[in-house]
Amino acid sequence: MKISILGSGSRGNSIFLEVDKYKFLIDAGFSGKKIEEKLGEINKKPEELKGILITHEHGDHLLGAGILSRKYNIPIYITKESYDAGKEKLGKIEEKNIIYISNSTFYLGEVKIDPFDVMHDAKRTMGYRIEGITGKKIAISTDIGYINNITKKYFRDVDIMVIESNYDHNMLMKCNYPWDLKARVKSRTGHLSNEDAGKFIGEIYHKNLKKVYLAHISKDSNDCKLAFNTVNNFLARENIKVDLEVATQDASTKLYEI
Repeated sequence: MKISILGSGSRGNSIFLEVDKYKFLIDAGFSGKKIEEKLGEINKKPEELKGILITHEHGDHLLGAGILSRKYNIPIYITKESYDAGKEKLGKIEEKNIIYISNSTFYLGEVKIDPFDVMHDAKRTMGYRIEGITGKKIAISTDIGYINNITKKYFRDVDIMVIESNYDHNMLMKCNYPWDLKARVKSRTGHLSNEDAGKFIGEIYHKNLKKVYLAHISKDSNDCKLAFNTVNNFLARENIKVDLEVATQDASTKLYEI
């Protein structure tokens, strides 16, 4: 199992995964050209992709999906609700390359994929739990306002987790956002704070958790160092040691393999 977060933030999100020789993306929120460039940085080619799994219809997760699908004949896995809300952003896609998903297990080859609903203010937002034939598992949720029992279930016992750490509460209250946007961000259908990300990691931590990525860092109400320190300090107080990395907006993370 290999992972590289190609970029994460309000200007674009995409994650490359390679599981049992199957290569695919979670979201494609950059331009097609930018995703091609980012894949090249980790020595991967878009024509190798077997699918693009969409979390929700917001442009920072969907922007390049249609372009890549048309150019490289790549299937897009998306909920009907997200497709209906985002089809203008996607553009015309061959019917065979739109595959509707819900919260039921499906497979890419032998790779088991469990989508699950998460709380966010899109028409419908999914997280993903992915398991290879060797039993290695990853769970991903990059836009989530609240950690409910469903989310806890799908993040349990994974080897790698990617979780949102969007804002610092003090920075959010002091930034230039209008009050209605501040309320949206910190609502149960908004985004996850650094403090809540740390608590969640601490709650579901187990000895086989090898890697944690903090994702979707706000440029206005957070910064990468603060997100890392807040979460790392919380885990240290709980005597938890785990490989913690912050995903940034512009730079891809190094290809990590377990």
